[in-house]
Amino acid sequence: MTLSQEDFELLKSRQYCDDPSCSHYQKVGAGNIKIYCRKYNQVYCNGSCAGRPFVVTKGTVFYGLKTPLKKVVETLSMVARGMGVNNTCAQQQVTADSVLDWIVRAGNHVNELTAYMQQEMHLDQVQIDEFWSFVLKKRKI
Repeated sequence: MTLSQEDFELLKSRQYCDDPSCSHYQKVGAGNIKIYCRKYNQVYCNGSCAGRPFVVTKGTVFYGLKTPLKKVVETLSMVARGMGVNNTCAQQQVTADSVLDWIVRAGNHVNELTAYMQQEMHLDQVQIDEFWSFVLKKRKI
């Protein structure tokens, strides 16, 4: 998946080194994350670890997805706003399995996704609570 420049920069700005021996370990915004290969969405840490390249989606809901970020976010937003899964699938031209997978992934990143929903998707707390209630129901199934 090729990320837009805006998405790439947003994800890059929230990445951190996960090497415990690095002086920048788990520090977001420390200026140590540099572009390795834009074509493949890879970055690296230039701290004391001299880290190996990794994809900028590492540790996010979007890791390993081939679907454009915008489509995933729009789809989750529709579900969060109360649109049913079948209607969302028809509107976004995706399968129900994909939507349910994205919902489960979102559930595994509750804190990060909630912050993103408030800031970037401009959802209010009631809409976010409804979304997580929906996720909880689907997990029981």
